[in-house]
Amino acid sequence: AYAMSSIRLGWYKVYRPLEFYAAMFTVAPGGFEAQIVMRGRQEVMRVLSELNKKGMDITQKEAAMITTLQLVSEFYARGFKFLPVSLKNSDAFVFKPEDGKIRLPFSSLAGVGETAARNIADVMANEEIYSVEDLRIRAGLSKPVVDVLAENGVLDGLSETNQLSLF
Repeated sequence: AYAMSSIRLGWYKVYRPLEFYAAMFTVAPGGFEAQIVMRGRQEVMRVLSELNKKGMDITQKEAAMITTLQLVSEFYARGFKFLPVSLKNSDAFVFKPEDGKIRLPFSSLAGVGETAARNIADVMANEEIYSVEDLRIRAGLSKPVVDVLAENGVLDGLSETNQLSLF
């Protein structure tokens, strides 16, 4: 059974690499941080080096991050790229292949929890959002989550409030 699983995984990695990586990142137990990954392979390698220097003083979260960052480094080495989190195109949890790249989900942002990611995806799928205030209220987001979204460019293009200016 393990041999057949290895053969299947190997086939996808060779012949359908984008789908392979999207699936692997989606089911990764943790450690994927979009803020690190979006800075490119050099940043991923720097963080990996720092984590490896810690040796036995590493936390459980950091240990999970090592495996994920190694896979991200391989992904970059093969010439693939990530697309940033997008209000219109991102899923709550699934890394989606899109135009030869992989679109990051809301949950890949450190500080955006499962509930917030699910709420954002649900609101964006069912309603038109006109402002940051509108998104915050409809998705039930806290200020720190809104700040993380803003810092990562997810809210670019949205006005702060629903109020119109006549000037």
